[in-house]
Amino acid sequence: MAWAQRGPSLIRDAEIERIIRSYANPLLRAAGIPEDAVTIRILNDPSLNAFVTTGNRLFIHSGLLMRTDRPEQLIGVIAHETGHIAGGHVARLGDEIERATITSLAAMALGAVAGMASGRGDVGMAAMSLGQHSATRNFFAFSRTQESAADQFALRVLNQTGQTASGLLEFFDILGDQEILVSSNQDPYARTHPLTRERVDSVRTHVEAEKTPPKLPTARQLTHDRMVAKLFAFLETQGRTLQRYPESDNSVAGRYARAIAYFRRGDLDRAQPLVDSLLAESPQDPFFHELKGQMLLENSRIPEARAAYEQAVALAPDEPLISLSLAHALVESGQPADLERAEGVLRRTLSQDPRNSFAWRLMGMAQGRRGLEGPAAYAMAEYAMLTGEYAQAAYHVGKAQRLIPKTDPLWLRLDDLGQEARRAQEKAAEERR
Repeated sequence: MAWAQRGPSLIRDAEIERIIRSYANPLLRAAGIPEDAVTIRILNDPSLNAFVTTGNRLFIHSGLLMRTDRPEQLIGVIAHETGHIAGGHVARLGDEIERATITSLAAMALGAVAGMASGRGDVGMAAMSLGQHSATRNFFAFSRTQESAADQFALRVLNQTGQTASGLLEFFDILGDQEILVSSNQDPYARTHPLTRERVDSVRTHVEAEKTPPKLPTARQLTHDRMVAKLFAFLETQGRTLQRYPESDNSVAGRYARAIAYFRRGDLDRAQPLVDSLLAESPQDPFFHELKGQMLLENSRIPEARAAYEQAVALAPDEPLISLSLAHALVESGQPADLERAEGVLRRTLSQDPRNSFAWRLMGMAQGRRGLEGPAAYAMAEYAMLTGEYAQAAYHVGKAQRLIPKTDPLWLRLDDLGQEARRAQEKAAEERR
């Protein structure tokens, strides 16, 4: 885990994002919203919250994810938030909230585009500083009318997709426990999404009419358990993880959590056999290969790490975060052929995620080690802009412009970067005054 120094942070993890997308996409399609029109991100915050912002951005707190026992609970929350998006509720909040939104989104953008700059690119989960902690905790306070409308929309899309609303009702029960707390002790979701008896009764009536019989654990439930275990193991202390997932727990989620806990403790001798046991059962699972690669790379076993990442990429070729980890292993190898290959991997990664700053940093490192000083300076300029180091960005732009011919198409982008860096420096200077 690469930790941000202050403020809430953004967690990027290919496996967790894929799971949440599998919950959200059917709901978005039923709502008539293009899947790629909505950005979903996880905030590293232990409180219970989820919210939407302008630009169809849905943020879910890690605390909410880890609080859910069943996928239906999270699906219910996502369905509700989809109702806010479809209803255009964010756009109706007024000038004062809009100003707060712009301020908060500026901080979010700075963190989001920072990619994995605050830590190692090989980690399965990476955190990025967002700042504006109070703004993200209390982002939007929707009216009761909007909340009821979002509930009704959620019930409709859950029906359309053949899913139960029981998870949404269970989540309301969790929020009901919050209602008895004084405001300062409530989780943000209870404060920003006012709960009323009418809302609860409406959802309860809908669930009772479903008459859905109880089901045995499904593959989706087991996958959800994995997600919660992974988050818990990366975010909580090793002691708490081993207490929650003791040695007697031989489930996939239990072994996954313990493997991460031992890895974070630096005990590879106990972590690796657990991952190997998971791979023996599921050799086609890219995320087990990814975790093994992370363990090996962070213990400087580069060739073995590269082999694990190669397997992960082969099994999940469309996951840019996994490809980024492979590129990191190739750059750490330092061999000329590996550096050249890393460039190709990074170009594909950046074509999918062009604002990933760690990818730009790795590109600069790979090209610099190959003696391509001009392109390396350009890559570092992109990295510096995305991480808010505007003076460094201007420096690297100048260096690249001295080394790259003006006839090169890259010059247009360098010119734009230089102007962006100067404007950002001037704005920062004005704010300091």
